[in-house]
Amino acid sequence: MFDQRVYVDKKEAAAAYNREGAILMQRSAFREASFYFLSAVVCDPDCWPAFYNLGNCWAKVNELEAAVWAYEQAVRNCTEYAPLFLNLGITHCRLGQVEQALPYLEQAWRLDPENAQCSAALGYACYKLNELGLAWHWYCKAFRLQPKEQYKESMHYIGSLITAAQ
Repeated sequence: MFDQRVYVDKKEAAAAYNREGAILMQRSAFREASFYFLSAVVCDPDCWPAFYNLGNCWAKVNELEAAVWAYEQAVRNCTEYAPLFLNLGITHCRLGQVEQALPYLEQAWRLDPENAQCSAALGYACYKLNELGLAWHWYCKAFRLQPKEQYKESMHYIGSLITAAQ
């Protein structure tokens, strides 16, 4: 796609590899894209967007442990990008590591409190931790922000669990 020899600066080469990987990722060529993202982080180990994209690729092909590793590398150099923290938290949840997910999901919500996905992910984590009142709260918030049927169903399901427990 491009000739690395053209790039003298490693950060510039990393950005070029990241762009090429992003093009492949848009075409759902996740495994191929991951090679470009890996090349980007070899050129610049602080290139958090390449680590983030690498995590997204690995999550798409169900390489969840690798995705967590890549997201954690991105977090080293990025503290203000809510989708990074959301994806890291969701991936931990997919691995059954809900307690590890919670701080990342909370950070995602702090960074973007108007994002319904952040609230719903917190609702799911609280549900898995048997914090039903908090789960219901977060699903209600998600539904208020974005009235999706999925959020409404989750809210009703959690509500029925709370009622049954009383």
